[in-house]
Amino acid sequence: MRASKEIKKSVRFLAAILVICITILLAPVVSADTELLPEGGDALDELMRYLHGMRAFDSALYGLEGSFEIVGEVSGKLEEDGDVNRIRLVAIRREDGVFDRGLILEIIPPEDDSFIIHLPEDVRGFQSFITLKNFMSPEKSEVFLTVNSGMRGGRFLIVAVSDRQGEVIFDSHNSNIPAFTGRFLSNFRAEIIVRETGEMVMIDLSHRRAEYIGRLIFNPSGTIRNNVTVRPSRISQIEFIDTDNDGVLEIRKVIDLNGASRDDRIAYAEAVLRFADGGWNVVDTWISPAEDLSRMRVPIRIN
Repeated sequence: MRASKEIKKSVRFLAAILVICITILLAPVVSADTELLPEGGDALDELMRYLHGMRAFDSALYGLEGSFEIVGEVSGKLEEDGDVNRIRLVAIRREDGVFDRGLILEIIPPEDDSFIIHLPEDVRGFQSFITLKNFMSPEKSEVFLTVNSGMRGGRFLIVAVSDRQGEVIFDSHNSNIPAFTGRFLSNFRAEIIVRETGEMVMIDLSHRRAEYIGRLIFNPSGTIRNNVTVRPSRISQIEFIDTDNDGVLEIRKVIDLNGASRDDRIAYAEAVLRFADGGWNVVDTWISPAEDLSRMRVPIRIN
């Protein structure tokens, strides 16, 4: 911390010299009434904040080892009564320049000491991306991260920052809300239930009769030969929507629902979630047979 303060003093001294030099250079071409350095040092403070934010990532400042690179950067308010911060996504990047690991968020306030937030160790992949979105309040933002992990749809995280601490409030690899359960029933059908709402949807599988008989799941008569549990896969698509125009975004996610195996997709489930009271709440759900994506109410895309 002492070293950080000494660095600040040195930078401030150099910044003051820079302002003086600019003043001398511009003196012949500006009016005598022009105020290059207003009272109170406002111009110097602005320059200091700019230089503070533009510095390179210093891993030694945080006691880190490894060669880190700045992958992305955004600016915004992370707390309702806070200042606008610079937020950097930093990673150890492989020599080929495409694979990131050891991902870190560096938060740079305009005046206070910067700090870092470590993301989960298993968050790694290609083409990491950072932006800010409003999920908790229209007066502040949360950090939204996308990491292409090679899995369908990639991995998505939302990080809330408060009192110099970070909390992952959403991770697409561990998002089990809402919970979809189900089973195969006789006569080549599948039943899917949404735990939170109690909604039940019946899926007709008769068009795949020969396949399921061949896989020894149904008998030719349509009775169950081997019990099959319908299981949700990971999130395949995600987008953000403001359903009530209050300036706070909801998450709309699309999930594959699988039957006999991971490649046995029998339906898609859509869920809209809103963050309230410290957690995600189910606003709406929709289930569509895998063969009929036209029934999905909103185009599937990633914003």
